[in-house]
Amino acid sequence: MAQDVEVSGKVIDNTGKEIPFASVVFTNQKDSEQVYGVIGDENGSFVILLRKELYKMEVSTIGINPIVINLDLTQTSKHKDLGNIVVKSQIELDEVVVKTNKDSYRISLDKKVYDVSNDILAKGGSLIDLMQNIPSVLVEPNGSFSIRGSQNIQILLDGRPSGFTDSATLLRSFPASSIDKIEVITNPSSRYIANGTGGIINIILKKGRKEKWNGSVELFSGYRLNSGVNINLNNGNEESSWYLNAGLGNSEPKGDDTITTENFSSSPSKSVQNSERTQKLPYILMNIGGTSKITTKSKLSGSAIYRYVDTYNLGQINYNDYNTEALISQFNRIENRDGINTFYQGNLGYDLNFKKDANLLKLGFSFERNKTEERAKIEEIQSFPITSAEQIDMSQNDLVIDKYLLSSDYTYPINQTSRFSLGYLSSITTVANNFSVETFEFGTQEGTLIPDLTDQTVYDENIQGFYGQYEREFGKFSLQIGIRTEITDIRIKSLKENSIKEKNYTDWFPSTLLRYQLKKNIKDLQLSLSRRINRPGGQIAAPFTTFTDRRNIFVGNPDLDPSYVIISELTYLNKISEKLSLTPTLYYRKTFQEMEFFVEKQEITFGNSVNEVFISTIANIGDYTAYGTELGISYKPFNWLSTYSELTFNGFKQIGTYKGASFDGEGLLIYGRTNIDLLLFDSLKLSTLNNYRGPIKTGQYKRKGIYSLNIGISKQLFKNQGSISLNIVDVFNSNIRRITTFGSDFERELKLQNRVRQINLAISYRFNNFNENKARKGRQFDKVDVIN
Repeated sequence: MAQDVEVSGKVIDNTGKEIPFASVVFTNQKDSEQVYGVIGDENGSFVILLRKELYKMEVSTIGINPIVINLDLTQTSKHKDLGNIVVKSQIELDEVVVKTNKDSYRISLDKKVYDVSNDILAKGGSLIDLMQNIPSVLVEPNGSFSIRGSQNIQILLDGRPSGFTDSATLLRSFPASSIDKIEVITNPSSRYIANGTGGIINIILKKGRKEKWNGSVELFSGYRLNSGVNINLNNGNEESSWYLNAGLGNSEPKGDDTITTENFSSSPSKSVQNSERTQKLPYILMNIGGTSKITTKSKLSGSAIYRYVDTYNLGQINYNDYNTEALISQFNRIENRDGINTFYQGNLGYDLNFKKDANLLKLGFSFERNKTEERAKIEEIQSFPITSAEQIDMSQNDLVIDKYLLSSDYTYPINQTSRFSLGYLSSITTVANNFSVETFEFGTQEGTLIPDLTDQTVYDENIQGFYGQYEREFGKFSLQIGIRTEITDIRIKSLKENSIKEKNYTDWFPSTLLRYQLKKNIKDLQLSLSRRINRPGGQIAAPFTTFTDRRNIFVGNPDLDPSYVIISELTYLNKISEKLSLTPTLYYRKTFQEMEFFVEKQEITFGNSVNEVFISTIANIGDYTAYGTELGISYKPFNWLSTYSELTFNGFKQIGTYKGASFDGEGLLIYGRTNIDLLLFDSLKLSTLNNYRGPIKTGQYKRKGIYSLNIGISKQLFKNQGSISLNIVDVFNSNIRRITTFGSDFERELKLQNRVRQINLAISYRFNNFNENKARKGRQFDKVDVIN
């Protein structure tokens, strides 16, 4: 052992970004048959034990030019830290590049990474604007996300499940300039949380740097009103670093809906309602944190996030009722809803590196509280056949979500080509929801409670997870195999029902990934298999959220069971030339106990009258099979033009019933996007994003196709220290869902637009930003360890 040297280092590219899973090979210069190798981890770091000899060290991976370094360990003591090993990327990315903006997209073994810094289409915008550019991800018109047709996405914030990302309203108060990069994992391994049958989206915030203080400031405004300021500051050295991201702003998104209902067995025979919603979302956001070395082997990190949103919603619905095309009634429903949302989160992390054995222990703790208080006053006024004030509804919604996370991860390198990992995660969540609706006859002071829309519920969820994962490289093959178990205990208490429901289940989630290198640095083939779960926590926890529309109400379903999915993917990474790269993926997804929206007519008593209402809920309907291909094409014919296109063909077959309604159906969904970047002059850049999703028909509904276009232009200012950007989101105002729902005695057509066209103007300035040609001591601390 006295003759061994522990050699460590980190592989990065010429822009300072880590290169995950790089191959580092050491060849003895005296005896070329003595060859030793190691695979770097996902953050580019590696550790290996070597004899005190002369070596040639070669660093390589797909998408970079291999480099060879002469290494003399004959006079070295027990440890040799090579620091950052910089390799020049042929296409400036980690492995296979799909490039629209400089260093924007990259594909590694098990994930796609999007670098936010060069995205001019989201300047001055929010996280929702940014997500429209993410590979494999679609932003639905209602603000939710989907991957290859599945909306069950597990969203992580800095590697942790977070209530920060619970709703579209909150995501609109999340400035894009506070985000460093976004990772998309379509088929996660057993190391990751098992929830999320569609995959994982990991949002990584900006962190500190190992260099003298620097930062940036951004001023933005737009139409519809969207204005504010974002500030990013950071400072650091070899021993510690800190960062601060802060934002102050206000936005006023507007939405329009039209619902047309044909009744086959009741009056009115036809109803048309037009609604318009305007939100005012002033917000404050602050994120502060840092990292400090405790010893040479350990470090402590921490962060705190605070967000305050004061929402005001003004909504108006116009109802027009007909019998055989003759207007029989007309009235308006006007809602004024105020709400306050406060969110805070604290995180602590401790890393201990056992240098002797090169194994690593990570401990983490996180707590968050997400609190919402809403009050709404809704007034109905009839205008035909007579003019009269009908009634006033008052609703109250109080929601508090507390979440605790405790995690530990241990990695042990068995030898130079294999390692083993173990981990534990405890997740404890409590959701307390109090929702009530009172109806007041016009002119009266005392209201009547609507029992069917009033309840106090407490949802407790306790998940204990354990995983083990083994990784090995042998020749051109790489193998990753793992198993995860999660023990789930759920308790649901309802005051209205005077009941307590409990659900307890233990599940196993295996995963396998096999990679084969067809041609070094050019072609790569990988196959992955996994089993995952969709827990219906949100739908259970908040049975009621709004009473804006008397005729269309969403109700939670406490009897929902989790869905399970088996996912398989075959991906081929192929760099055809310096200008062209292809990434085709074949996938298969089989879901059991699929959850689907179900709509039915019910009668509910409002005050002294009985009303017919369309109740929407989510139910387990049966099995769902999805299969298809996703093709990514990166093409850069000229230095001033680069494109990235993505085309997905998603076949599906659904079999199931609920309450006598058939959900059987099959068909083909088509999704497509094209990003085009043009460098018009040295400092002027134009970007466009075209999105298309094809029509669908399944179960109770059918949906028409949707096309939308975003466009942006940016110019560098102040000797490239600043920039001014203008972008238009949804240029043609066409991002509208058109859905027809079928029932046994009704047909309903919906035209839903969650947000109309948006125009943003942003001016940013970077200060104390190092010149790219100067040597840097380190790079941004954007390393994020995903909570298991």
